[in-house]
Amino acid sequence: MGRNRDEEGADMFGKKKTPEEQAAAQRQRQLTAAAAAAGVTIMGGKVRMPNQQAIPIEGARVTIEAGETARKRITAARVALIGIFAIWAKKDMSQLFITIEHEEGIVLVPVPAKKEAQARIFATMVNGEPTGISKAKDEPPAS
Repeated sequence: MGRNRDEEGADMFGKKKTPEEQAAAQRQRQLTAAAAAAGVTIMGGKVRMPNQQAIPIEGARVTIEAGETARKRITAARVALIGIFAIWAKKDMSQLFITIEHEEGIVLVPVPAKKEAQARIFATMVNGEPTGISKAKDEPPAS
């Protein structure tokens, strides 16, 4: 049984969405799915990770960093914001880290190397441009 629609295309639960609203909802679904594939949780338009402050995904900047680079970027303020992950970032240099920065805060997500492609897709969707992995300048290139 289908939903009841009136002559103007509105369903019985409210007004019909505009094409812009439909496109925004579709983008949000795609972004949420890409985030989940990379190990990031987005609910209600906010990045929500355990023991970290929830921050909006809109207006955020996503970077993907090798463990050594992430460790070098950790400051006292970041330690306060990302808590226990700051200690983990210092210990495990073989991991990649997704850093999500917004004016409301920072979220750091450890990513297994096998999820690198998914992390790049997620970062590209948020940033609107391809995102590579930042590595420390003194690291030799991967062969």
